Amino acid sequence: MPIRVQSISICRQIIAGAVAIAIGLGSAAASRAADGHPRIAAEWEPALGALVVWPPAVPDALLVEIAKDDRLFLIVADLEQQEEATAKLTELGIDLGSVELIVDPTLDGESWTRDWGPSALFDENGDYHLLDPTFNGYPMAMPDCDGRLYNFFDLIPFLSDWLPGGGTDPGADSLAKALGVSTVKLPFGLTGGNALVDGLGTAFSTCVMLKENLDWFGLSKQEFLEAVKTRLGLDHYVVLPNFEWFGIQHIDCLLKPLDAETLLVKRVPEGHPDHRPIEAIVALLSELKTPYGRPYRIVRIDAAPYYLGHHVANYTNSLILNRKIFVPLFGVDSDEKALATFREAMPGYEVIGYEYDDVMGWAWYDALHCRVRAVWDPKMLYMTHEPIRERVKPADSQRVDVVIRDYSRAGLIAEELKLSWRVRGEANWHEVALTADATPGTYTASIPTPEAAAIEYFFSAADRSGRRESLPRVAPGGFYSFEIASR
Repeated sequence: MPIRVQSISICRQIIAGAVAIAIGLGSAAASRAADGHPRIAAEWEPALGALVVWPPAVPDALLVEIAKDDRLFLIVADLEQQEEATAKLTELGIDLGSVELIVDPTLDGESWTRDWGPSALFDENGDYHLLDPTFNGYPMAMPDCDGRLYNFFDLIPFLSDWLPGGGTDPGADSLAKALGVSTVKLPFGLTGGNALVDGLGTAFSTCVMLKENLDWFGLSKQEFLEAVKTRLGLDHYVVLPNFEWFGIQHIDCLLKPLDAETLLVKRVPEGHPDHRPIEAIVALLSELKTPYGRPYRIVRIDAAPYYLGHHVANYTNSLILNRKIFVPLFGVDSDEKALATFREAMPGYEVIGYEYDDVMGWAWYDALHCRVRAVWDPKMLYMTHEPIRERVKPADSQRVDVVIRDYSRAGLIAEELKLSWRVRGEANWHEVALTADATPGTYTASIPTPEAAAIEYFFSAADRSGRRESLPRVAPGGFYSFEIASR
């Protein structure tokens, strides 16, 4: 397998540099989240709702669920589609007050909002913009990172009239106008399905990203990495080998960051052509360090074949939207196990699965995450924390820090900044006030630490715009925990 070995060898060189950057980044990660650095929001951060294009390439039940607790941003091509969408949403029982209809004729049927759609970029001043990279379609590749790229529409030209990316570059302007924000245009590619971020300066892509920018936009690897570092704050860019024997190699069909230190990675059966490259990638991921200088937690999710024995269920192509996780289901034995894997890895979240048997049903290269994109809150109350992962030594107390950023600029409510903790097994939570640390944006408190106990804790905050948040966001259903060693 010389091609795969070469790809992995190249990736090891990239990872070696990435680890050197990541080690000792605990305080740097907190500083980046607090102020003075551009930052792309992670998927699990506060969102207004989700973006879908009409006609929707998702099941009706998913539209209903999005609009139940969040806002459904629906792009239609013209007034005729607007009337059609309004009638359908009403038939589904969706409250139209929870729907934002946006007319944009350039996006008729271009359902892949993840790929061409905008990300949330907070600049160094904390101002919100929609990040609009140049979208030029779907390069396809074999495992070799330096091999030829094939344009999807060169291979199947008749599809270019009704699939996205056929020489077009859908923009973010219509959504930006609806939100009342500006866009930041990028003169190079950063296709959403192949660019996953953690909100703390780390991004994950397969090496198609580098090859696409070299061949189609004239950016060398060094120029691309420097551009995303200076313009977007992505100073730890993890480039992994391609994992498909042939395909678009989008990383959201391989793995999913669940938080800044947890990666969900699919596992395919032995004998499948993608098994060996995926397992080699898992070995590489185990060498990486998180923004806090620690190994990633790697959670595996089993993906059974669902079509002709070669195509496997695409569970990582799922969406975290506020306190819910939407998972595509494929009508195979591994569906229920996949939902259980999400629930175990993300306690407190509502995990909902969706089968989709339409002509545009879920595919191994394109599922739910590809067709729905979060619309992040421009004035979010943002919180992040380096969890205590190791067993701590007995002491009178354990200090914990949290970064809180009020993007609304309305002001934090001091008496609402709290740490809640309890000894495992207790029913009630104890509350401790958070106090400002010398590091701007950082707040701290101490937890009493009885000997040989397990401690559970979470944070909460509120600002004067009316926003309230907790961390983890699903607390107290989900919480952090650590153990105290015996003396």
